[in-house]
Amino acid sequence: MPSTSSIIQALSLATLVGNIFIVLALMAVTVRYLQKKPCFLTAFIRRHGLLLLFVVALFASAGSLYFSEIAKYTPCKECWFQRIFMYSQVPVLLVALIRKDRGIAPYILTLCVIGAVISLKQYGSQVQAILIPALTGSCGDPAANCASTQIFKYGYITIPFMAFTGFLMNALMSLVVMRKQA
Repeated sequence: MPSTSSIIQALSLATLVGNIFIVLALMAVTVRYLQKKPCFLTAFIRRHGLLLLFVVALFASAGSLYFSEIAKYTPCKECWFQRIFMYSQVPVLLVALIRKDRGIAPYILTLCVIGAVISLKQYGSQVQAILIPALTGSCGDPAANCASTQIFKYGYITIPFMAFTGFLMNALMSLVVMRKQA
């Protein structure tokens, strides 16, 4: 089994790739609307959207489970809420993938928006705790402090930021998948 530091490095690199994907997807959507024709990336997402949505949700959930069950990081209250919105996507997207049901996209988008808001809130608390420790408060979780940071890679990646990246990727892909139906 790979070491925890190797897994953290791999997940951090996956987050970087996800961030690049987000930037490219936003550029592709902009090009799509300005030129009134799809580009390669949006066409690829339209064709393989359900599979891509499922893979992102599955890997995000697996990474989360690795952190708590193998690396033994205690998830805080906000982490549990993020898990609710990410974990629930996996079985729903699996059924949608099997049935080729693109109509699932608005529901996945809803889960992603809520999960992304929670992730961003927790990430903000972590950044504040790093930059201005004196202002850091407690989230009221007796098991773990929501503002504590077990991982801080490349000067910005933490566990909630990894979750935020997954939520944002699936939100953007859901928008592209929904657009095909219109």
